[in-house]
Amino acid sequence: RNMTGMGEKVRQGGYRTHYTGKWDAGMATPQHTPYGRGFETSFMYYQHANDYWNKKTGIQATGEITTCLNAFYDLMIENHTYRGPYKGPALTDACKSSNEPTPYCYEEKMFEDHSLEIIRNHDTSDVDHPLFLFHAFHLLHTPLQVPKYYYEQIEKDVIQQGGKALDSENRRLLMAMTKYMDDTIKNLTEAFKAKGMWNNTLVVFTTDNGGPIYEPGSANNYPLRGGKYSDFEGGVRTTTFMSGGYIPKERQGYVHKGVVSVADWYTIFSELAGVDEHDDKSEEANKWLAKQGLSLLSPVDGKKGQLEAIFGGKAGPRDSEPLFLSGSALLEYPYKLVTGKQPYMAHTGPLYPNCSTIASMSGGHGPDFIDFSVLEEKVDLGDSFYWRGDCAAGCLFNVEDDPSESMDLSHDPAQKERLSRMISSLSEFNKTLFVPERGETHVQACYNAMLNGGGHFGPFVDIQGYYTDKPRVIEDLSSHEKAQMALMGALTFDSVKKAIQKYAPTLILKLLEKNGDKCCTEESCTGVTDLNLPEALDLVQNLTKSHQVAYV
Repeated sequence: RNMTGMGEKVRQGGYRTHYTGKWDAGMATPQHTPYGRGFETSFMYYQHANDYWNKKTGIQATGEITTCLNAFYDLMIENHTYRGPYKGPALTDACKSSNEPTPYCYEEKMFEDHSLEIIRNHDTSDVDHPLFLFHAFHLLHTPLQVPKYYYEQIEKDVIQQGGKALDSENRRLLMAMTKYMDDTIKNLTEAFKAKGMWNNTLVVFTTDNGGPIYEPGSANNYPLRGGKYSDFEGGVRTTTFMSGGYIPKERQGYVHKGVVSVADWYTIFSELAGVDEHDDKSEEANKWLAKQGLSLLSPVDGKKGQLEAIFGGKAGPRDSEPLFLSGSALLEYPYKLVTGKQPYMAHTGPLYPNCSTIASMSGGHGPDFIDFSVLEEKVDLGDSFYWRGDCAAGCLFNVEDDPSESMDLSHDPAQKERLSRMISSLSEFNKTLFVPERGETHVQACYNAMLNGGGHFGPFVDIQGYYTDKPRVIEDLSSHEKAQMALMGALTFDSVKKAIQKYAPTLILKLLEKNGDKCCTEESCTGVTDLNLPEALDLVQNLTKSHQVAYV
């Protein structure tokens, strides 16, 4: 918790700060939340995903069976008068069959309405307190869910533009979700213009990873290799653009050729707010960490002068130094080192996924989701399921001449010295990589969320005075919630936990292979992605009964 977030930084510079959408940056304590990180208001969910319709954290949404049995809703509100779960009329999936373009209970509709309200209510006459709005889309993350109108419209649009009908149902869903996101961006842009703010606004649209090429992710990074979870360009080279009247007119419409890291945005926005990007909180925390013999927090990674370089058409401060991409990859532009085993080590075609991909998945040949876990134990089905290859000590590519990473230069004698130097540099970076031991989720955290959080994900440590509502007691819970809490406690028995970890993956994999995607040239595609995955509570109960696991 001892770090200064971006919201707190720009707020120090006088900005009004608001957060909408996906958080996924911690929630153990109130200090980890958007409100604790400097945002005056937030309307968001904490996990990496939830269900767009019912706002729950089921297996299909999160890709895991959690210690808390995926029991909770995940939609929260934070401001100076209320902090706690969203309780409005849209906490339902009653509108999922609607033919309206933007049904009221679709989560992205709710987030859009919230951000539009923030823009419309901003006091533009208060020039000392400009607006900083962080709108973090749930789109295009799984689960693949979108209003029926957009699912049906995208097929018409593709054919009208002379394209071939999409034969993968999941791909069609993802494209419909993309169209929905495009329209949301348009609506937010028009709101800024209607408010008279556009000419002095900087809009940054960016993402944290490339598209997932596994099922059901259904993205396509062609001609780049790989996708999310891999260190190839398809996984780490991301889409980013800037817009707004703040950009100098002579630079509008240009493509920046320099190297920019996701870490640079922290420094860029600090500079725009007129504050020092240095993090005093983490520096103070390092004194304690050092005394305990623990890993230290690194200084802020962002580079000063990056925005100036972008606006000036210059290469920028990262032009002549290595960029740490991950514990197994390093960029020394234009050369890139990739080491070790890599999932999704494949080149996809321009039309992907397709019926051939679906046949591969149904036949047990992948590409499966590599991050699936059961009660915090990762499931590994083997290399072939994840299209996993091995770069061993290092694959070397020139990503300027060979952006698809088709030609490995690691065996080229002319690159021997460069390869050795980059391997050494990566090793040095890894010595300061902050990877703390996070332990395991304690069932008490689940109980706290059920009682203090009202059955929603939220802070569970040092929460005195955080939640506006009084905690619930057992008598306040529904019979279903009581059953969930009882089985959460049962998972503390080692025999129960190991049985679930042993048998659940096989059951889930069979359901995914059977229901994960459809070939629309062979069967009817409706856009309803029901994988028929059981609720975690039912799954655990059935497995313990069928395999005669006893607990007392």
